[in-house]
Amino acid sequence: MSTPETIDITLPNYGTIRGLIDTDHQVAIFRNVPYAHVPERWRVAAKPQPWTGVRDATVHGPVPPQAPSMSPIAKMVPEKYFKLGNNPNYQFGVDHSEHDCLNLNVVVPLSSLKEGAKPIPVLTWIYGGSLRNGHNAVPIYDARNFVAHSIKLNQPVLVVQPNYRLAAFGFLASKELQEDMDEYVRQSPTPISLYDQSIGNWGLQDQKLAFEWVRENIAALGGDSRNVVAWGESAGSVSIHYHMLIPAHYGLFDHAILQSGTVGTMAATTIELHGQTTFDNLLTNLGIPLDLSGPEKIKRLRAVPMDEITKAGDTATATLGFTPIHDGGKLLPSTMPIQAWASLPSSYDPNLKSVLIGTNKDEGFSFAMAYGDRNMTTWSQLLSKFAPSPQLLPLFESVYGVPKSDEDVVKIAADYVGDLIFQHPNEQVMDTLVQLSKERESKFKLERYHYDVETAKISALFPGCGSIHGAELLFVFNPPMSVALLSETELTVAEEMQKRWIAFANQGTVYADGENVAHVEKDEAVIWRKDYKVEVGKGRRLSDQALVFWETVTKSKLRQIQQSLDATARK
Repeated sequence: MSTPETIDITLPNYGTIRGLIDTDHQVAIFRNVPYAHVPERWRVAAKPQPWTGVRDATVHGPVPPQAPSMSPIAKMVPEKYFKLGNNPNYQFGVDHSEHDCLNLNVVVPLSSLKEGAKPIPVLTWIYGGSLRNGHNAVPIYDARNFVAHSIKLNQPVLVVQPNYRLAAFGFLASKELQEDMDEYVRQSPTPISLYDQSIGNWGLQDQKLAFEWVRENIAALGGDSRNVVAWGESAGSVSIHYHMLIPAHYGLFDHAILQSGTVGTMAATTIELHGQTTFDNLLTNLGIPLDLSGPEKIKRLRAVPMDEITKAGDTATATLGFTPIHDGGKLLPSTMPIQAWASLPSSYDPNLKSVLIGTNKDEGFSFAMAYGDRNMTTWSQLLSKFAPSPQLLPLFESVYGVPKSDEDVVKIAADYVGDLIFQHPNEQVMDTLVQLSKERESKFKLERYHYDVETAKISALFPGCGSIHGAELLFVFNPPMSVALLSETELTVAEEMQKRWIAFANQGTVYADGENVAHVEKDEAVIWRKDYKVEVGKGRRLSDQALVFWETVTKSKLRQIQQSLDATARK
């Protein structure tokens, strides 16, 4: 076997890294480049120290501790792409580390590494996984074909993929953790900023450090530090929306691609409403008594091995589980729920230049499985969850109908969950972004898409799934494993979809077929249809009755969070 060809690049702020050259794709790949280090469990991360010599960046680094992904897409990874490392204890064979997981991968055209090359757009990928799974070594995120296609189009881009902390390591909050942080601040020999005192938002803070790394270092890898696109799906898209709204995070990037996720998808909660319950469940799962003092609980938790925290944390939450936490204004706004904050155009990063936003048609299929059996026998119990008050029942039935068969129940549950988690939150944000585009005029560009494509092999594995959550990733990334999963026609569709994303990164327009343009201010969107055509169609897909139903539901939830925030403020 021949020795892989390598390339050395020096990062002026840190040292030299040695990456791989992929001649087939005409790209260089750098892996396990550290952007931060976690000094202690449940503390803000710090930037790494410079190194001497040449740092190996040819193999995947450690990823954040997490349980195996059970998503339908993860289950489709062909065996030949499943082993990326040699650790038999973890999915894909890659090591887990809570201290050294904050590394990033970079895929860049070789031509952009030549002296005098013009800096190119940077897409910084934030992965999804409900803030409990995901990392930069997941095979579906292999960006080689994406970057190679950009070279072929003469619109070269590079892709950066950072890890960030997840689940109980990245989004755990409780009164005990708050007291622990307060004591840490008191004992610290140097002042600790209010921002660094935030608890339960470490994953978002990690991402901030990654974006800062890009701004400060990407020029050495051929990137344009003034043209950074934040790109994410699901929880990654949610995270990017948070960054757009957090004043301390303004200026991290210039453009954003939001695939299937806004803050309403995983809305920040409070310690009192949800955080404490999750923390107590974690203790119970680990056999730590709840009647211990706060410091003793934290001491024992910090002594628990990483893998045991991972396992116990995976069952400590309900529904989607971990979310960011309203922290009294240290990081998130303190006076109103994040969804209310997101409804104000003035809340958005003034540096933001453009946004591409969209959802898949059948987002709810896989999430509806969390409700267990869905049939006529269980319908009454399901209905009590879907429409928990008498005044909601007629609204619910006017939108989703009354089931007459088990198949009807399955469809209603999927539609309901998809609207709850994705479609209605997306509509709320669209209304605000349209207003923002009007206010900022030529300084802000907004584009919208819908994805209705049904992938043949996914549909064969999961009959009736439709355009399932995350299915577009196979098309946008079109990773090497796509040749085993997509038909020839679907591979052509993937190239067309990539072409639009690459155009957006180069400040072009996301066209429909025939270069038709969707005007969001006229309630239009670019739609990838089930028959693979790309056309301009209607933007808003929820009916007027559905909007009334969901606004009623949302107001009740916001009232709960607002009351919790007000109570905290009074304390």
